[in-house]
Parts: sequence; C-alpha cells; structure tokens
Amino acid sequence: MSFHVVFITAGEWPAQKGLLVSQVLETARALQAKGHTVSWLAAIPLLSRVKRWVLRDHDLQWLHAECQQAGIVFDHQIIPVTLGSPWSMPLRRWWHHWLARRALHRPVSGGGAARATVLHARSYDAAEIGLQLRRLMTSHDNARVVTASFDMRSFLGPESPMGYGALGTAAYGFVKALEFELVRDSDVAFLPVNVGRRQYLEETGLAIQYAPIQGLEREPGWRVDFEARWAQRRIGYSGSVGQWHDPVLLRKIFDLLPQCRPQLASKMINAFAGLDCQLYPQSGLAAYYDGLLALVIPGLAQIEGYYRTLQMRCNLFSTKAAEALSRGVPLIVSSELQELADFVREHECGIVVDVRHGRPTLPPLPGLDSRELWERLSANAARVGGRFARQAVLEVYERAWEAALARRQEGQP
Repeated sequence: MSFHVVFITAGEWPAQKGLLVSQVLETARALQAKGHTVSWLAAIPLLSRVKRWVLRDHDLQWLHAECQQAGIVFDHQIIPVTLGSPWSMPLRRWWHHWLARRALHRPVSGGGAARATVLHARSYDAAEIGLQLRRLMTSHDNARVVTASFDMRSFLGPESPMGYGALGTAAYGFVKALEFELVRDSDVAFLPVNVGRRQYLEETGLAIQYAPIQGLEREPGWRVDFEARWAQRRIGYSGSVGQWHDPVLLRKIFDLLPQCRPQLASKMINAFAGLDCQLYPQSGLAAYYDGLLALVIPGLAQIEGYYRTLQMRCNLFSTKAAEALSRGVPLIVSSELQELADFVREHECGIVVDVRHGRPTLPPLPGLDSRELWERLSANAARVGGRFARQAVLEVYERAWEAALARRQEGQP
C-alpha cells in the first residue's frame, strides 16, 4: 500500500548537521524510494530565524534546494512565538489552527491526491497542528482517508520544567494533560523507550507503539570490518554535550580504556582539548561509525532533581546509539541510562559503566582488552542493530500507518 506522508515539525531549526536531516529529510527520501509521496510542513520560530540570519546561516536555503531536488514539497512558516515554551501556551491553539488552515489548500497537504494521507508529527505542537489539519482535511473532503501519527520521541515533556524554571514547572501539569489528549486523539503514537511505554500504559490505559529510533542505512552487502576496527582501536562520541551528556565524565570513561584512541564526531570545545574532534555531514556518519571499535554514551555524572532523573532513567535511548548499532558498533553506556543499559546487558552488545558518585568504573569483564571480547561485542551489535537500520524502522511505521488507515476507512476510532 502506498500513501502520501506529510511530515510536520514545529519549533525545530533544520540545521544541515541536525536531527531533522537524518530523521526527516533522509526518511522522506527513503519513503519516496519505496513508492510513497512526501511533503514537509515546518513551523519555525521567528527568534530562530533571526539568530540564523545574524549568523549568516544558509541552512534553510540549503534545505529548500535539497527538497526541491528530491521532489519533496517543503513549506515553512515563520511564526512570532517559540512553540513549546510556557509563554506560547495561551496562544497555542490559535497559532496551530492558523497553520493548519494555511496548509489546507497548499501543495504541502497533498490536496487532490488520490492516496490516503498520513500526517506524521514530531513534537507536541506538531501533533496538535496535525490533528487540526486532519479535521480540516476530512471536513473539506469526507471521502479522503487521513490519519494522524504522533512520533513522540520522549514522553512527559521534562524539557518544560528543566528549560523554563518555576514557570515551566507550573505549566507541567498542563503539558501532561495536553500529552494525554494528543495520544488519545492521534490514530497512532510511537515511542522509542519501553520503560516509558509501560509507565504510560499503566498511568493512562493508552497503548503507545514501539518504534526504534532510526539509525543509518545498511548498504547491500554491508558487513563489519572488524580487522580494521581492531587495528585502529578507536572509541568515539557523536553529537553535542551539556544538558544530557557530561564532557568531563566522557573523558573519564575514555581514560578507562587507555589502549583505545578517542575520535569524536563533535565540535571542538575546551573540555575536548587534545582530543580528535571533527564535525561530519550526514553523508559522512556511516564511515565514521564504521571505523569505531565502540561508541561512548556517558549521560551525566550527577543527576539532580525529579525531571532530569526521569529523562535519564526512563526517557532517553539516543539517536547516536541507534546510529552506532545500525553500523554494528558496540556501546559503552552509563548505568544511569536505564533503557540503554538494559538493552546493552540483554543483548551483550557493549559495556555498562557504573558512574555512581561521578567515578566511572568498568565491570569485572575477563579479557577487557582482548580481541575475542570486542569481536563478540561487535558481532552482537551488528546482529541486534539491524532493527535500527533505516529500512527496518520504516517498515515499523508503514505497518502501523496501514493499520491506522484501515481503521479510518472502516470508520473505527
């Protein structure tokens, strides 16, 4: 079954080396290759646009060109509020309705398409825009089959109290109630963390489907070149540090493996002085991961407060983990990252480091510096990592979308 997919994003800036490229643009291209049609509706805050203009950032022009070349309809709208902030909540519904009405008669909605339509939202604001757009589209053409898909990525919205202090904490109950409405009213919702899915089911009775975070594609005939990895013995880290990952703890974990050489896919900062750092475009990440013996995901040394603890233990799997596993790279993860640590232990695809009291300690594994151990961990990572390869994840979405569209066609909720 083929359909038209409308990706909806809100509040995120489409940086060339950011998640929107790997999780939306590359996904859109892969869906097109499978016979679907794709468009992208983006709501971008004015402050983000002004900041990028001051920095002479050309990401938006680059994205327009990439989408045009790929045949993807890309429609962005600059809005004067920062979606997702407590300050925007009183005007939230007005802006969402305005954006949905604006999109209704534009090419981005796939208007006139004979295919069933999936509105795939990647945030809370995007999900509400999608629900409003679904209502408008079906009212405008009651023969059109439209389904709303909510890709939650995380649950409970801990960023609200963490990012906005007392105001965010006061708004947390509102965000929790909003989340319930979005999950309830969407035709299908996805979450990449099983701890969170179980908790949400127990709290609300609403079932959320598991969908792994998308990693990288595996080319036909791809395999792990362990000989090259063992000869180089590079361990890596990918992405930024700060809110979710402590650079000091990362270096301490590197020091636990003196036989390995750190190589980071990250911007050079003072905390990384003396380390090999380089920013990679999306097209270069596969080669980066293919050269690693392991990827370190440190988390935080000291986790304080309810919301940060919740995020670390129940709400974080990490895109970098999915990317590494999709290329058969073992993980070295913090014991405080519960979902990741449980996954690594269950599948024996890496090492769990005890980081209590801010002092990382390796487990008493025999032959920690032996070839046999790392070859086994790499083989396990390659085996279990297949579920994170882009095509495998797309099949999870496609099956769920087909089921949701079938329910819509039959008039079921």
